[in-house]
Amino acid sequence: MTKRTLISGGAIVSMDPKVGDLRQGDVLVEGDEVTQVGPSIAAGDAEVIDAAGTIVMPGLVNSHCHLWQTGTRADSMDQVFWDLVSSQWPKVAAYYSAEDVYACVLAGAADALNRGITTVLDFCHIVNTPEHAEENLRALRETGIRSRFLYGASMSRKLQEFEGEVENTDSWAHAREMRKQEFAGDDGLVSFGLAIQGPDVTTMEITASDLAEARQLGVPVGVHIGAPQGPPPKLSIKRMYEAGLLGPDINFSHCCETTDEELRMLATTGATATACPSLDMAFGMGCPATGRIRDAGLRPAVGTDSVIASSGDMFEELRVGLLYERMRRAEAIFATGRDVKTVDELEFTTREALESATINSAHAIFLGDKVGSLTPGKKADIILLRATDLNMVAASDLVGTIVGCATGQNVDTVMVGGNLVKRKGELVNIDVQRARQLFVEARDRLFGRQGYEGMRPPVTAGARA
Repeated sequence: MTKRTLISGGAIVSMDPKVGDLRQGDVLVEGDEVTQVGPSIAAGDAEVIDAAGTIVMPGLVNSHCHLWQTGTRADSMDQVFWDLVSSQWPKVAAYYSAEDVYACVLAGAADALNRGITTVLDFCHIVNTPEHAEENLRALRETGIRSRFLYGASMSRKLQEFEGEVENTDSWAHAREMRKQEFAGDDGLVSFGLAIQGPDVTTMEITASDLAEARQLGVPVGVHIGAPQGPPPKLSIKRMYEAGLLGPDINFSHCCETTDEELRMLATTGATATACPSLDMAFGMGCPATGRIRDAGLRPAVGTDSVIASSGDMFEELRVGLLYERMRRAEAIFATGRDVKTVDELEFTTREALESATINSAHAIFLGDKVGSLTPGKKADIILLRATDLNMVAASDLVGTIVGCATGQNVDTVMVGGNLVKRKGELVNIDVQRARQLFVEARDRLFGRQGYEGMRPPVTAGARA
């Protein structure tokens, strides 16, 4: 018999224009899908979740992150991107064990769920061995988070590149096997894709070959693009466009230095784009492209990238993206020299900001038909925010309250595919103590490595629950 759950009496922000928002209403979940949203739903035999005093909304979608980097959380807050390239990657990441990857992804995915993130694009460029990819996937599946797992490069290979000892190998051999063995049905919580290096850091020939591999496998691709690397600009997207490589199966992340012309090329070819506002600014990589992405005719999406230099809270990302975009537009007005002292109209709204972390991010990672809104027929990935918390109370403007005030700490309940993973403020079916213990042990191993001058000692001398 199909399980039925009625989420009853909450304020509803559906993110579906056809469904709309309700000051008070119900959501009916049958099996793993939303089947009804309305003011009052009769479902006599359903399990009832009393949502009074909460805002019911779709789970947040993080359209670009690296969960394996949870192991060095906040270690790069005072670094720039090139510090990673010359220090943390070759001196720490290259030595991650598969066990370390499992522990870090387990903790990172649990943290995401706790903050109301029900779906992530996990860009896994720590595949030092096949086991690294397998342990990353195992951790994702154990937590029950929905994810687009992108099989990527090897940090050990990056170390070889630094030392001039790179060997030519078939880098996608295990990815092909993994696709065949682990993702044959393409209908589970975790879906597959490739994380390729792209023309910013490698050749167009290698980029073309990697894309051909992905298209042969029938899976989408993620690419880092548009990080400033000094004059002249790389114009990587333009070069891909001219080579006929762009398509609706590629997600580009960051796009800080990407030109408006290149963003329009993405819109023309159906590709998607994700900004990472907090980390882009923290690393000095450039200005968040959220608004420029929208202006080019794309659907702006946001991601956290990595907790090495961001909080990992998606409410913060959508808020930072919104505030930067408003500042950018105001500065453009003030720069005209006209006698103006304020902005007459806000062109980037709170609803657009919320879309960037829900329906737009779902679209960006090729899951828009499954998640991102409370639409009947979509998967039941749902979160409840406590509108009675002091930083949320009143909630006269539902969307404004979410975007302007909410944090992951306000998340009371989380459902993924109809299954509760958090209830009454506590994760369920995830052994938090075990995840914390494994993570601290991995952190101590990673931080204990010699030869990385930038790494501070751990807060505790040993693992502690």
